[in-house]
Amino acid sequence: MSKNLVIKISNGFGNQMFLYAAAYGFSKKLGYNLLIDNESGIKHDFKKWEKKKRINWKPNYELELFCLNTKIADDKYKFLSTKKYLKRKYMKFFDKFSQKKNFLIEKMSSNKKTNYSDQYLLENYHDTIYMEGYFECEKYFYDYRNDLLKEFSFKLIPNLENNPFIKIIESSNVVSIAFRAERFSEFANNSSANLQKTADFEKLTVKYIYRGVEYFRSKLKNPKFLIWSNNFENLNNHFDTNLFTFVKNKAENKIFLDFLLMCKCKYFIVGPTTFHWWPAWLCNYDKKIIVCPKDKELNTSSNLNFWPDSWTKI
Repeated sequence: MSKNLVIKISNGFGNQMFLYAAAYGFSKKLGYNLLIDNESGIKHDFKKWEKKKRINWKPNYELELFCLNTKIADDKYKFLSTKKYLKRKYMKFFDKFSQKKNFLIEKMSSNKKTNYSDQYLLENYHDTIYMEGYFECEKYFYDYRNDLLKEFSFKLIPNLENNPFIKIIESSNVVSIAFRAERFSEFANNSSANLQKTADFEKLTVKYIYRGVEYFRSKLKNPKFLIWSNNFENLNNHFDTNLFTFVKNKAENKIFLDFLLMCKCKYFIVGPTTFHWWPAWLCNYDKKIIVCPKDKELNTSSNLNFWPDSWTKI
């Protein structure tokens, strides 16, 4: 009988890539076939964010853009109906007391933080494992970097010939920057506390980006700074347009195009977002330079090992 590890994909673009990469690493180390549950987590996300009235984002399975050499799980491995959802909760509860596990779930501390751990590999598992969590740390999959570079290659690449930003990227020392706007206030009804938290976070992010600018000015000849963002509305208040170029792709596939252009860059001031983390990690330029924030407040991941050791913290 074959052994299967089923990864429940959920959350946004970058989060989904972390889940797949970590599951890929676990499946190889444990000797299991990898299967993708591309519905259960997305369905749960839709209900959760609809209830919280999150705006400008709709849960979707994003990994179909890539050349993944992994099968989508059959319905028997998914928990789509209410009956199956309750069965999953029942299984997870009793899994805590069982010596042989059905689930590989990321463990969180009392303060909702996680660390990289190799203890998951030491558990005794059933022939089918259901994996859940975030696992936002490269140590779970770094041994398979070459495989993942192929897995995360795009099925279809749009014609970039007339894109104004690709010309800048290919002809200059471009530094890729991502600014995550409205981090804690993406909801129809925002509290004053959430608005203040967002303002403080954005202020800290701006300071970090300007530290990055000075760093790259000392490393590169005539660097050019390109900024991607999920909302450009107030960026003029933060960044001098004589120094920064805003990358405003207007195509229907804006997210895909933004990600593709980021992947063409060689230098990065990585923002506190998984969406920007991945183009930096996938960069295969041997002289690439990647910086990330040293501020603990700018690690929005639950994982304390979110930033790779090889990246420069400023």
